[in-house]
Amino acid sequence: MKKIKLFLIGVCTVIGMVTVGASSAEPVTYSGLAAFIDALPTEPSILDFDLMPTGMTIEDSESAGGITFKYDFDGLPMKVAHLYATTSAPNFLGTGDSGMFHDGDNFILSFPPGHGIGLFFISADPLLDGDISVTAGSVTAELIAENIHATLADGSRVYFVGIIDAQTAMTSAYIEALEGGFFLY
Repeated sequence: MKKIKLFLIGVCTVIGMVTVGASSAEPVTYSGLAAFIDALPTEPSILDFDLMPTGMTIEDSESAGGITFKYDFDGLPMKVAHLYATTSAPNFLGTGDSGMFHDGDNFILSFPPGHGIGLFFISADPLLDGDISVTAGSVTAELIAENIHATLADGSRVYFVGIIDAQTAMTSAYIEALEGGFFLY
């Protein structure tokens, strides 16, 4: 049984649109936050769920912090919650199902043009390479299981997945969890 809690980045949330200089002609994927941050020539925009009220829902096709969330979780909304340990306290983004996303609960983020996106994924159980992927533009970055960003007080593991494309602006990202298990993000 696999479990993950999703944190769209920052110090707890989504690093969304990033303006990047033209230092690399090819898109680069990242499985470590430090290398991703080092590659950014400017400060990222961050969607910080800690600043949102606990229990706030983000309905399908609704926006929060300039990012639109598109999903279909069989009637469950995305929900800001604080039921589990996080990379910062107190909130994370989950669903109306006790804060849990399940395998196959894939979603799309749409945002103003930018050149990078990065996300934290937090799991109560170990993940396997490729269990979660992020696709933006023509590039897919996959979670690499051995690259654990941190281990939280409750034993959950924090993973990072990011993409920077200095040449082509991105306006959306598709987040996918593989079918075949039970996940929390």
